[in-house]
Amino acid sequence: MRFTAVAATVALGVCLVPAPASAAETPAEVRPVSSVDLGRYQGRWVQVAAIPQPFQAHCVRNDNAVYTPLPDGQVKVVNSCTRAGGVPSSLEGRARRTDPASPAKLQVSFARTADGWSFDKPGTYWVIGLDRDYRWAVIGAPGRRTGFVISRSPAPSRKDVAGMTKALLRNGYDLCEFRITAQDGGAPESVPLCAAR
Repeated sequence: MRFTAVAATVALGVCLVPAPASAAETPAEVRPVSSVDLGRYQGRWVQVAAIPQPFQAHCVRNDNAVYTPLPDGQVKVVNSCTRAGGVPSSLEGRARRTDPASPAKLQVSFARTADGWSFDKPGTYWVIGLDRDYRWAVIGAPGRRTGFVISRSPAPSRKDVAGMTKALLRNGYDLCEFRITAQDGGAPESVPLCAAR
């Protein structure tokens, strides 16, 4: 049975109603949240949706990340996913704060690997939406060429999805540029985020 975009969003327990912000409503800049407690942010996060990135092209489902604060103030980042044929894949990197006045602005660095992951330069990682209980977060960057929606659960609640969506729209993102991430226990397949409107 082939799942439709609506079926995928139902599997996530969501109903995406808001339309993308119009050009006239698009904010001039992407704004990070005012505070991020790395102690609460640490642990495993599941990718719910993202703007497709070349470095994830080999991933077919179960994209996730584990963040671990390090004694030197940096954060150990382990990204993993499942490739075609059910083969697991992972990559370790480091994140560091780039602006002492803005704890939500980070830069993430990974090395090129033979495992399919490839990064030409450090990536900008700004937390632009964050649940007060750290159940979900939205990651963006100036220029809006990257965007990630992450959650502690592969099937976030309707309330959580409403918060995620609001954070994306508030920062001028077009929901149609995102694809829902296929996850065991969550969305059965990758489909456009805006397809269920």
